Amino acid sequence: MKKIIFVISIMLSVAAMANPNAYDKTTDHKKIGWMDKGMEQVKAKLKDPESAQFSGVYFHRGADGVPMTCGKVNAKNSFGGYSGSERFFSAGKPHLTFLESQVDGFPGLWSKFCQ
Repeated sequence: MKKIIFVISIMLSVAAMANPNAYDKTTDHKKIGWMDKGMEQVKAKLKDPESAQFSGVYFHRGADGVPMTCGKVNAKNSFGGYSGSERFFSAGKPHLTFLESQVDGFPGLWSKFCQ
């Protein structure tokens, strides 16, 4: 019995880590769809999109009511190692998707669109 419980707990832990949909607690399908779109745009900006690990992803209406996907992503760099989590936000289009390491003045933009 202990062995079964151990195996189940390991499986749940792995499933939780592999879940790319690290959303807030929303059940609103429109918001979840928007967050999916935002995460896909973030992946497109990464060197290794398949390695993306999202956390703390949430939907937010930023400045002027613009819908945004906000959160953190960790992905492999050019050397094949994870570089550490960084914040991102996306309005669902490539030219409206920003990663903290790729944009000067990111903290001000984050405040405007994700807080």
